[in-house]
Amino acid sequence: MKPLGIVLGTLQASPLEFWVGVEEGNYLQLDDVVMVRSRVDGTDQEISFYGIVHEVSKQLEGVGSAYEAHLAKDGLLPVNIVYVAKVLVTRIEPEIFIPPTPGDPVYKAKGKDLEKALYYDNMRVKIPAGLSRSGDVVYLNYDFINGREGAHVSISGMSGVATKTSYALFLLYSIFQKADDRKRVRGIIFNVKGKDLLWIDKRNKRFNEKYEEDFKKMGLKPQPFSDVGFYAPPEKEGSIIPATGDRLEGIKPYCWSMKEFAKEGLLKFMFAEGEEGTSSLHYVMDRITEKLQQLAKNSPADILTDENGREINSLGDLRRLLHEVIEDKETKTDENRYREWFGNATLATAYAFLRRFHHAETHCKHLIYGHSSKPIDWEGHQLTVVDISDLHSIAKMFVVGAILRRIFKDKEESGNPYPKIFVVLDELNKYAPKDGWSPIKDILLDIAERGRSLGVILIGAQQTASEIEKRILANSAVKVTGRLDSSEVQSKEYEFLTGNFRQRAIMLKKGSMILYQPDIPNPLVINFPLAPWATKKEEAEEEVYVPKEFDQF
Repeated sequence: MKPLGIVLGTLQASPLEFWVGVEEGNYLQLDDVVMVRSRVDGTDQEISFYGIVHEVSKQLEGVGSAYEAHLAKDGLLPVNIVYVAKVLVTRIEPEIFIPPTPGDPVYKAKGKDLEKALYYDNMRVKIPAGLSRSGDVVYLNYDFINGREGAHVSISGMSGVATKTSYALFLLYSIFQKADDRKRVRGIIFNVKGKDLLWIDKRNKRFNEKYEEDFKKMGLKPQPFSDVGFYAPPEKEGSIIPATGDRLEGIKPYCWSMKEFAKEGLLKFMFAEGEEGTSSLHYVMDRITEKLQQLAKNSPADILTDENGREINSLGDLRRLLHEVIEDKETKTDENRYREWFGNATLATAYAFLRRFHHAETHCKHLIYGHSSKPIDWEGHQLTVVDISDLHSIAKMFVVGAILRRIFKDKEESGNPYPKIFVVLDELNKYAPKDGWSPIKDILLDIAERGRSLGVILIGAQQTASEIEKRILANSAVKVTGRLDSSEVQSKEYEFLTGNFRQRAIMLKKGSMILYQPDIPNPLVINFPLAPWATKKEEAEEEVYVPKEFDQF
């Protein structure tokens, strides 16, 4: 193998970094992986240094001014072009921390040397994460995703440019094909924008041979998702027809019965106001939740009834019941009943709660009604897509909260980490804000802190990591960043972007990400190809119908 250059002696070399003088006719670019073999002074022992090119520069040697540079260009002064590259050491084998020797040849790391440089040889299960700038496959250590050593993935970047959801889908696709426990893994993703994810089981018209080769290089079968369950909210209250947009087949509706709403304590997911622990509204919310759970326990079969045996079939019925309880207090007809529902809260607080409940009811009434629920079976398919794109923000909060609560509760009750469930949630800053309160913030914190032991893994995406609850980010072992805003990238949440990576994050193109994982001391720039699955109706390849009598041909 021909060397690309030598370790420079004119610039300082240390065990952690050194400079390479690139020989004429060769080149090194940012993110190239190199290796050097040196001998320990006074012995025959050989050390291998592995590293990543972090800086590259060229300059004219032999001139001292801009004028002389022009003369050199015209051939009037003898000069040399000096091409140097700074290498950050990622690994030393064996671990003898001495500098490489000036003059030692520097090679491009390939094959086993590349695996050692990026610690792939220590990864028990490797998941393709994309391709490097030089076209090599970049791997993630699955043990730091699935909970064995660490868990959770955080993906940040500007909306529309960072392709956060696209990368989350690509990562799930790699896990479904390459994980050692892939037969016992499930995924659930919330479709928050448009109807894009309702087409991922269809082939993408734009997918061509170039992208197919990239998938094959990573050892991935280039095909759409094959085992997908699609769910969408009903068109209106009482309807069994899902609101699916252009897609008409293969989508099931979801909703909750009033009995389930009461029994599971889902009331709080209809609210997104107030500060936790300080608002009197939270006190009322807790009291009413407890009362509803008591009624659910005492109600017959799948029906929810009040203390007098009257059926509560909708959120409207519940609102009228609460109004009746408040009127009993005002007229002093039955003050004990008021205390059962509202505790010691004042009438002003009770009315404030009722106003907010009425507002939330208008957006959630088609999701919670009647005696029969239509649950989301997240175990029935390898991947489940839950469409919430057309819902009001309050209804979105309810759906996400209610589903995550059910998943987490099921896992706690079973105590079995399998099937392992990967939850992909975009716009995480809305659901787990750094400041303030969110009804599902506690659930997301539970998933971040205890989910790995229960088999619940979060793949969270957000525009701004600086606005996310710190403990969720701190528990994310793998961090991925797309294009960032120049002000956002200065936040301490991106301290893993060492050296010039912060500046590079501002310049990233679509399909390029910066990946950080615990196994590798430096971030890596990766590219991931266009996917074989469609993400909108216009991309979906039409399926040709072949009658059964022609199947034999």
